[in-house]
Amino acid sequence: MTALKANWKELSRYRQVLLVIMVLEILCFLVANVVAAVRPGLEYQDGFLYARREGETQIYEGKVDGERTRFTVSPTGEVACQWGDYSYGPYQVTEDPSAAPAQRKNAVGIEITQGDVLLFRGGYEPNSYVSLYQENGEPVMSLDIYAVTSGGTILNGSGEEVSRQEYHAPSPAVLAQVVLAPEITHRGSVLLYLVVTLLAALNIFQIYLPGFFFRLSLLGRVRNREDAEPSDFYIAMEHIEWAGVAVVCLALYLMCLNSVWT
Repeated sequence: MTALKANWKELSRYRQVLLVIMVLEILCFLVANVVAAVRPGLEYQDGFLYARREGETQIYEGKVDGERTRFTVSPTGEVACQWGDYSYGPYQVTEDPSAAPAQRKNAVGIEITQGDVLLFRGGYEPNSYVSLYQENGEPVMSLDIYAVTSGGTILNGSGEEVSRQEYHAPSPAVLAQVVLAPEITHRGSVLLYLVVTLLAALNIFQIYLPGFFFRLSLLGRVRNREDAEPSDFYIAMEHIEWAGVAVVCLALYLMCLNSVWT
C-alpha cells in the first residue's frame, strides 16, 4: 500500500486525472446499469417508458422526442396518453370475441373507441409484426413512415405535412398493446458492460504502468528491453491513446445503458 501511494504521487497530473475518470466511469455506470436493469418499462417510438403502478392503475412514463410522455391504463381498459402539452384520449379497449376474424386463430377480438367514435374493430395478435386485423381478416399496417426535414417539418409517407401532435398520437396497435400485452423490457446490458469494463481496466493499467506496456511491445523485437527508453513521439501518442480510449469507453457505456433487453 505504501508503494502504491508512492507511485501515485509520482504520476503526472494528467495521468492522475485520467485514472480518476476511468474509475469513475466504471463505478458510475455500474450503478446506472443496476438501476436500469431493475426498472422495467416499455419501448415507445424512440423512447423508453418506465412502468409503475398507482393502486390498480398501470402507468408507463418517460421521455419521447424530448418531451414527458405518459400512458395511464385502468383495469377496465381505459387508456389516456400525454405527450408534452398534448393529451390524447381517453380511449377504451374492450375485448369482444365476436370481432376476431375467423381466419386468424390466435387473434383476440377487440374494439377500440374514443367516446362514441369506433377507431378499430377486429383481431389483435400480440408479439407479431402485423398485430391488428380487420374483422374480414385484412391486416392493418400500423408501421407509418415519416421523414423530418432540416427545418423540422414532419412529412408522412405521402409527403403531406404532419403536426407534432398528430405524429405522437398513439396508434390503435399501441393502445391494444398497453392494455392487453405490454412487452415489458429492461434497459442496460450486463455483457456489454463487462466487455467495456475490461477495456477500461486495460486502459487503467496502461496509464498506471506505461513502462511495462512499452517493454511488452518490444518483446521479441530488441535486445536488452530493460534498457530501452520510449521516444518523445511514442510518449505523445501514448497520452493521446489513453484519452481516446477513455472517450471510447464513455461512448460504449452510454450505448450499454441505452440498450434494451427483454
